[in-house]
Amino acid sequence: MAVHKRVSIQYIVVFWAIILISSSAFSQGLKMPDYSLETGASFSTGTQTPFWLLSNQYGLLTPDKFNGWVKAGVHRSLSKKNIDYDYKFELINRYSNKNELYVHQAYLRLKLYFVNIQAGSMEETFGNQDSSLSSGGLLWSGNAKPMPKVSIMVPNYTKVPFTFGLLEFKGGISHGWFGDEHVVNNSWLHHKFGYIQFGGTLPVHVHFGFHHFAQWGGKTTDGLQLPNSLKDFAKVFLAKGGGRGAPEADSLNSLGNHIGSRNFGIDADLHNFKMGLYWQTIFEDGSGKAYNNIKDGLWGFYLHTKDKNKLINGIVYEFINTTDQSGSIPELWILDGVAYTYPIPGGEYYQTGGNDNYFNNGIYQFGWTYKYMTLGTPFITSPIIAVDGQGEYMRNNKVTGHHFGIEGIIKSISYNIFYTYYQNFGTNTSSFHPKKPQHSILIQTYISNKLPWGLDLSLKAGFDVGKMYGNNLGLQISLIKTNSF
Repeated sequence: MAVHKRVSIQYIVVFWAIILISSSAFSQGLKMPDYSLETGASFSTGTQTPFWLLSNQYGLLTPDKFNGWVKAGVHRSLSKKNIDYDYKFELINRYSNKNELYVHQAYLRLKLYFVNIQAGSMEETFGNQDSSLSSGGLLWSGNAKPMPKVSIMVPNYTKVPFTFGLLEFKGGISHGWFGDEHVVNNSWLHHKFGYIQFGGTLPVHVHFGFHHFAQWGGKTTDGLQLPNSLKDFAKVFLAKGGGRGAPEADSLNSLGNHIGSRNFGIDADLHNFKMGLYWQTIFEDGSGKAYNNIKDGLWGFYLHTKDKNKLINGIVYEFINTTDQSGSIPELWILDGVAYTYPIPGGEYYQTGGNDNYFNNGIYQFGWTYKYMTLGTPFITSPIIAVDGQGEYMRNNKVTGHHFGIEGIIKSISYNIFYTYYQNFGTNTSSFHPKKPQHSILIQTYISNKLPWGLDLSLKAGFDVGKMYGNNLGLQISLIKTNSF
């Protein structure tokens, strides 16, 4: 049985902290943790696991046509107390083309009133998208395995003093570890976000937020140590250039690989239902920050009934576009301090913007991925599926798509259905001719508290038809048992 080469020190610390806390809780007669057990398998015909069986499952499945797994974990949940803690430790043993045992989640979280302090790897999504029917956040969708991080967060909207309850905020900052990846090893993640919301007790709320992510530090496989000092972190935090000692690209641009998003939305909490609109932008450089790529982003609409026992209790529509990438590529040739917009003999060539080339990076060549899965929207193709033979790690980052989701309950069986039509154009330097359209469907049902021994049953069927991922049909089944010790 193949096991990951090493279990990181973060997981070991979190694991023993959980053991000590659980032992202390037991000795004091406090509530013991819950446990969960799950076993499942997926079977597919065609070229690979269908898109919606593979995507946004925190890296559980591989593209291989058979996946089987066993998942086991212990966890404690947060209460409504002002001061509390929770934790989770979860192992997965998965078999597809090989057997793999790994730590999936291992975290410890402390709640201090409205602030959370947490360490470890946790399933998380970020963005203002719908929580149950979205295709996933533009920059952090739950598509990849959980990454080990330490974070300080205000996770829920909290009232700002002296604003009569009309203004609320939330936000946080995290430091994470990518580990060993393609070309650069042991690089770090920086993430900060902040939101403000207007409305208070009014039925309509308007919010604005931002997310800033950066990959930085690490050591290249040919021995180059990338900037990693406290002064370098300040430059990463402010998205400043690397300066002396940094690679040329980092010296001219921001130190590290940066990606960000502005999130806008309006929500209405009405008598029988909630509805809203949301918009997420994307930027990787100055042209994106200046809204030169305003055509790119994720737009969504949701409606949910407050009665969750209806045949249809939620619908979502989303449109995604990443084809503009700040438009055409401006070019300059510099000779004796004079700039020309056309080739000049003896001139030095510069690319001054455009070609944002989402999720690719010349230094961090594994791009915006973790363990070969795209961290952001799954429509930008994960390298575990396809890698460009010409050297770009993200093979397909120019896409347009329409995504529909619906959920409800039929005689105590909850369900949701996705239908997505999306077109794939490759990248600016390696485009698809012709473009590759794709249809993907997911049908999922969940039966709870109806089977013997307290088991829950999850059934999923996925369908693909198109030129990007081929024609695929897949079925996923899993049995889950959750209880207290």
